[in-house]
Amino acid sequence: MKTFYFNIQSKGGSGKSMLTYLQALKHEKNEKSAFVDLDSSTQTSTRQLHFLARQETNRLFSVDIFDHLKKIEREKLYDILQAFNSQPFEEIYIDFGAPESEQLPSLFSLDFTIEEFKEFEKELKAKFVFNVIMSGGTSYASTFHYLKNLVSIVKGKFEIVMYLNELTFLNYHLLIDELEEFSRKAKIKRARLSDIHIDRNSGQIITENIRNGTGFSAYKSFAAKTIIKREIAKV
Repeated sequence: MKTFYFNIQSKGGSGKSMLTYLQALKHEKNEKSAFVDLDSSTQTSTRQLHFLARQETNRLFSVDIFDHLKKIEREKLYDILQAFNSQPFEEIYIDFGAPESEQLPSLFSLDFTIEEFKEFEKELKAKFVFNVIMSGGTSYASTFHYLKNLVSIVKGKFEIVMYLNELTFLNYHLLIDELEEFSRKAKIKRARLSDIHIDRNSGQIITENIRNGTGFSAYKSFAAKTIIKREIAKV
C-alpha cells in the first residue's frame, strides 16, 4: 500500500519545508520514496532537496496546482495523486506551500466531501496522512486555528499528525500544554521537530547545509551530525 504524506500549514515559515527536508534525509537512500514540491510561491523544497535531484534516479518533483487566478485546480490535485500512485514509489511526501495549504480544507467543503476523498483513497488502495506543523509565538493562533479547522473537517477519517516546531515554542510551555490536551481529545498523533539552535555553531552548519540543498554526507561536524540524526529520528 502506498502512503501519501501531506505536509501542510497555512502560516508561512511554520516549518513545513524543514519537516520535508528531514524526511528526505531519512529516506535519502530509499529509492521507494518520492518528494513533491507543491509550493508554487517559494519552491523551498526544490532547493533544499537538491541532493535528491542529483541522484541517478530522480525522486524530486515540482508541480504547480494553481490556476491563473491562483486557486487550486481541484481536479488537478486528484490527477497528481493518481499519477504518483501509478509510479514505483511506496511513500510520497508532498510539501504544500502556505497558499496551497490554506485552500486545501475548502477542497473538502466546497468541491468534494471528506467522504468522497476517503473513497478516492480507497480507490487508489493508498493511505493519506496529514502532517500539520505547529508554530509558537505570534504564529500560534493562526496555526492552531488551521489545525482545529482541519480536524473538524476530516472527522477522524484520516490520520493527522501534529508536529510541534520546538524552537518556536521556547518559553511558551503553556501553549504546548494546550496543544497536547487538544490532540488527546481529538485523538490525533503528536510529534516534535526542529530543536536546532541557530545561535550555535552546529545550528549554523545545519542551516547552511539546508540552504545549499546538501545531503547527509555534508555533515562533517560531529555535533551537527548528532543533532540532525536526532531530528531525523523524530519524523
